[in-house]
Amino acid sequence: MNFAMKKLVTFLLVIVLTTMLSANNITISNLSITGKNTISQYSLVQFDISWENSWRTSSVSSYWDAAWVFVKYRVPVLSGGDGLWKHAWLNDAGHTTPDGSTIDIGLLTPGTTFNTTTNPGLGAFIYRNADGTGTFTKTGVQLRWNYGANNVTDNAVIDIQVFAIEMVYVPSGNFYVGSGGTENSSFTTANSTSGPTVTFQITSTAPTIQGNNASSSASNLSARGNLDLTGTTTAALATGYPTGYNAFYSMKYEISQQQYVDFLNSLTQTQATARKFNYSGYRYAITGTTIGNYATTNPFLACNMLAWTDISGYLDWSGLRPMTELEFEKACRGTESAVPDEYAWGTTGIASGWYTLSNMGANNEVVSSGYDPTYGNALYLATNTIATINGPLRVGIFATASSNRVTAGATYYGIMEMSGNLMEICVTVGNSAGRTFTGTHGNGALAANGNADATTWPDINNTGSSLRGGGTNSSTILLKVSDRSVATTGSSNGGNVGGRGIRTAPQYFIGQSYGGGIIFYIDGTGQHGLIAATSDLNTDAEWGCKGTSVSGADGTAIGTGNQNTIDIMAGCLTAGIAARLCGDLVLGGYSDWYLPSKDELNQMYLQKDVIGGFAYSDYWSSSEYDDPTAWYQEFLNTNLQYYGIKDKRLLVRAVRSF
Repeated sequence: MNFAMKKLVTFLLVIVLTTMLSANNITISNLSITGKNTISQYSLVQFDISWENSWRTSSVSSYWDAAWVFVKYRVPVLSGGDGLWKHAWLNDAGHTTPDGSTIDIGLLTPGTTFNTTTNPGLGAFIYRNADGTGTFTKTGVQLRWNYGANNVTDNAVIDIQVFAIEMVYVPSGNFYVGSGGTENSSFTTANSTSGPTVTFQITSTAPTIQGNNASSSASNLSARGNLDLTGTTTAALATGYPTGYNAFYSMKYEISQQQYVDFLNSLTQTQATARKFNYSGYRYAITGTTIGNYATTNPFLACNMLAWTDISGYLDWSGLRPMTELEFEKACRGTESAVPDEYAWGTTGIASGWYTLSNMGANNEVVSSGYDPTYGNALYLATNTIATINGPLRVGIFATASSNRVTAGATYYGIMEMSGNLMEICVTVGNSAGRTFTGTHGNGALAANGNADATTWPDINNTGSSLRGGGTNSSTILLKVSDRSVATTGSSNGGNVGGRGIRTAPQYFIGQSYGGGIIFYIDGTGQHGLIAATSDLNTDAEWGCKGTSVSGADGTAIGTGNQNTIDIMAGCLTAGIAARLCGDLVLGGYSDWYLPSKDELNQMYLQKDVIGGFAYSDYWSSSEYDDPTAWYQEFLNTNLQYYGIKDKRLLVRAVRSF
């Protein structure tokens, strides 16, 4: 249900050996290497991917689940290499996206310009491109690996591993921290010092942190404890500190034992020895002392016994980053108004009877008795049957065919086990070390000693880290979303502590060079929009088939241009028409260009100075008006749109969506 599927391939830029490990319910299969280009030194890593219980919804707000997919490679010693696993650097374009899916590349530094070596793609988010639920399976996914940027030669013998982690997209927007309840050390407005806390809204402007004092400002954020500011003293969050307002992806589940085993087996021996905790108990079952031989008999369980250095190491290696405690509350509560003393599932009711399990340790481990059909289910002190469980459960265990958000113990966005099971290690707001975090991501590699080396992260002494959400042996108070009882407390290796990673969502802006052109429109999710080619096609053209109605080509709204183009190319076979010029275009590694619809063309006009290269002339849209005419637009100093005879020769600018 959550842990990385790994597939190992050895190749001489062709396949010569394939092996495979099984995963819980996300799988990578049919891995191959194809499309080697020795001039640009890239190859395509091809695979199929599938996971259960996938969704995308836009009924209230738009969010979805996704797979974070990343690639590791090594050149074996017998082939002249050092035998060490390294992170593969992906291109920002040139990937193959199967129908019904989207691929977004996660750069080392999101929101900045791609560079093959200084700001490469560390992985890809793969997800459905329309609303839907159920098992999500795509075949023939191809990620362009710039092997030359990794200093791999054309004829090197390479081992490849592909990992996939289930994630959930949390969209940008305002939200509340502090519930208005009585949790310990909860966030509140800075001037609220007693009684129930006062919820504080996080907006696009980073909050000023201030001591909790009656003379402090209600416009500033404070906390009733675990804050190093006294009186009316203020402090600023570092520029880039992730407040939760901007969109991010969170791991759907806590790191599992199999995920952690895969991590250990991909390190050097020195690194793995530093990151492996030698213990047996509390359902922690990771064994082994040498790389390649680490294993667990409980692969599907959330991984406990992780200290901050272990969590941060895993996140650095996988190209993720730690979540802040502000993002923790956003991931739980979403954009909903706060409920005083609520748990992650949005209510104050919680199961209170001991659980018993069936199929213990298996991928179908279930709660056979004690599951509450009404209140939120979570593993904590009252439900953790010490004699038979006494440790974390299978990730996602409370989600069943008949469960809802509450009984599944899910957050607003469908993230699992944020209350209970294992405590979540986050970056705190409560001290200066935590507030210096700038949201940097792991680069896919650890320091030689096995520690994370990402800048501005809490240090190896846990300074700046916090614990949120409660765990197997916690009382109910610690499970509440806004409880900060241990919000400035770092973690040592314990049976009650685990964690998960997040990643800042790819960031886009109008005028950004991306995807073969210039972004000129972004939709409400902030993750999708339209890209214009940087120049007109080298010839003017007719719309085509004057006097003939082209079935389906009458869409005018944003999002209809691609289908219009498909319908025109199918219904009007004339060579050289505007839609065919766009539909046949291959530019910047992309072959999915099309003639914009009427409204898409208007958006392009509104951003014509940002895009550049337009003539003071008329441009075709793909929107048919009637049998003899179609819509076009003047690109002078007015944004007038007309319908004109289809055999007019007008200019053409191609677009594509992302």
